[in-house]
Formats: sequence, structure tokens, C-alpha cells
Amino acid sequence: MLVVGSAPCLFEDVERALKLRPLASLMLVNGACTAIENAEHVLAGHEEKAEMFAAERRRRFPNAPPWQLHACCNLKRLDLYRSMFPSVTRWWPHEKGTGATSASKAVRLCFDMGADEVILCGCPLDQPGYFPGEAKVHQQVSCERIGDHGMSRIGIPVQETRIIKAYRTRFKQLAEGEFKGKVFSMSGFTRECLGEPQ
Repeated sequence: MLVVGSAPCLFEDVERALKLRPLASLMLVNGACTAIENAEHVLAGHEEKAEMFAAERRRRFPNAPPWQLHACCNLKRLDLYRSMFPSVTRWWPHEKGTGATSASKAVRLCFDMGADEVILCGCPLDQPGYFPGEAKVHQQVSCERIGDHGMSRIGIPVQETRIIKAYRTRFKQLAEGEFKGKVFSMSGFTRECLGEPQ
């Protein structure tokens, strides 16, 4: 399975990964939902934005082949979440979160769906900006994203904020633990941690 994030390198990463794994399925993460029409899976890593991601994907690709929208929640409140976010086709336990970005959550879901290997594309965790055409979904002022340019709300470069550093630290732990030898990456910091697929 290819897990596809929103970094500008995503199209090059996907192209290279598909040359290595031409039969791989794709899971698009958050704003990458508008990147590739023929993806089978989309993850709303922030379940409160699930309907926005679904609407953007449907608007961009009205004739797309069938796809599933995944999200996580406290399963004790599943009925409530189903009523609030009817576009989600598959709900997962909230515990699938890793504390290391939505892409890492997507990795865990891929393994639960039976994947034996996951390759990250467009998930470098160290490049500024997002691909042109990323889904237009409202981002809270307090939501610092890995690829954000400029200064944080407290006046330091976004890439140096505590939350971004914590994502990278947690990701490195995953790379040395449960992701080791099963998860690879095509670019950036994540490739340094995980290595490229062979």
C-alpha cells in the first residue's frame, strides 16, 4: 500500500514507488484526497474534517471509481460519529493514532487491512509547502502543519515548533520499532529514518 501525503514531491514519489510496486493500492491522507483520482482509500486523519475532505474529493473527481473514506473515533460514540460524518465508510478505534502525523495513523490502518508493506509518498516531514491543488479545507489557526511556511503564532519558524519536533521524534521511534523493515519512504526525513523500498 502507498500512503500519500500532501508534500510537493508526492507525484514524483508515487511515480517512482509504482515502478517498484506496480500493483500497490493507494491511501490518500487528508488534503491529498484531491491528488489522485484512482485511489481506493482516503484517510480523514482529523475526523472532524471528514465531510470537507469527502466533498472536495467528490468535487474534484465526480467520476472517480469507488473509494473508501476512513477515520478514527472513540467507538463508544460510534453512532454519534456516524450521524455527524455520514461520508465515512470505515471507522477505526481512536487508539490507531500514533502521535506522529496522520500518515503514521494511515500506516497502521493499512496493516490492519492486510498490507504486508507500506511505502510513504509525499510524506517527507521536512519539506515546506503543499502540492498545488491540495484540498481546500479550513485549518485552525492553532493547527501547525509540517509543510507550513513562515512563522508560528509564537514567532518562531513553524518547522522548529515543539509540535513539529515532537512529530519527528515520535516518527523516529516508530521507524526503530513497529515500522522497522515493513514501512519505507520515498523522500526526506522519513526516508532517512525508514530507508527506500528495494
